[in-house]
Amino acid sequence: MSPKSLKRSLFPALAGLLLAAAVQAQVAVRILSPEAGQPVFGSTDVRVGVQAGVPIDRVEVFVNGKLAGTCKQPPYHVQVDVGEENVKREFKAVAYTPTGGSGADSVLTQPVTINDQMDLKLRALFVSVTRDGLRALNLGKDDFEVRDNGVPQEVVTFGRDELPLTAVLLLDTSESMSKRQEAVRRGAKAFLDGMKSSDEAMMALFSDRLLRFTPFTSDKKALETAIASTQAAGGTAVNDFLYMSLKLLDARQGQRVVVLFSDGSDVHSVLPASDVLWKSRAGQALVYWIQLGGKHESFTSSFRDFKANDKEYEELEKTVKESGGRVLTIERLEDLEDAFRNVLKELREQYAVGYYPNNAKGDGKWHKLDVRVKGGGRARTREGYADY
Repeated sequence: MSPKSLKRSLFPALAGLLLAAAVQAQVAVRILSPEAGQPVFGSTDVRVGVQAGVPIDRVEVFVNGKLAGTCKQPPYHVQVDVGEENVKREFKAVAYTPTGGSGADSVLTQPVTINDQMDLKLRALFVSVTRDGLRALNLGKDDFEVRDNGVPQEVVTFGRDELPLTAVLLLDTSESMSKRQEAVRRGAKAFLDGMKSSDEAMMALFSDRLLRFTPFTSDKKALETAIASTQAAGGTAVNDFLYMSLKLLDARQGQRVVVLFSDGSDVHSVLPASDVLWKSRAGQALVYWIQLGGKHESFTSSFRDFKANDKEYEELEKTVKESGGRVLTIERLEDLEDAFRNVLKELREQYAVGYYPNNAKGDGKWHKLDVRVKGGGRARTREGYADY
């Protein structure tokens, strides 16, 4: 066979091999959710379908051009908190092969069209569910029923242990706590050790004034240093600094919580507990209160008598309960680390249930919430909110 004939006979085979290799290297990508044109708010599960003739190294998800997460194993999905703004968003998914091949898909979601009188605000509820005394951790979106002032609501966002946590560790560092500082440090460290890289915390050490605070940060070392370098001094002003913490959390995203450690004997606050209760009702943060020593004992102070101080304490407890948090009472300082760990564990095991109230009027009135679980179980979440 002549070289020219050999070349002619090999060309179709070579072309076939090249075509087969090209087909095999193709990576088909499709974003399965969210769908183009739909409104998207809050925690969003971005699901991606990939078809390829070769292994996939990773799938990257972008929101408005910013990398939001990476997934290396099917089914490919990334949980993203896109916030509550009513705006357009571009979701893009890129799948890569180990040899450098890639495929991509993108969708554009649209804002909800609203009139000037409608204020679209997602209500995020964090729900702890127990059955037979144990936390139920295998529930789905359809297992929850939400009623707002008795009116059924549509659950539009749902998840568990997926939203980043933003916490204020509000630690009583008054003079009465001087011998407890090391135990408080260990307790706070136990909480910080359990934080994920996506979580943030702020350390606020207070007495009758703010002795030390940090910005919100994921830097655990900086947070621990703030405790170690602060000396106990002064009286106690729980109301003032709990109000401050709730206000700071208003501007944050994700699962928001204040973890307060104090005996609650407030004698120096400028603000009454009723103002703290109002602030909690107007926001969406949870409040957990770790107490040392058990039941509150009545006392009198220069500003209030026994009865007035008892009322302050009761309203502070009411703030915690209404927010969906809990009061955790410990008898020994040695139990403080476990108390902080238990708070974080409970937060991780809560369900995030979101809805847009179909009966919102923005009139500041109280909305009573009722969350029920199909098939039985006890659901604990915030008791209601002020409709501002």
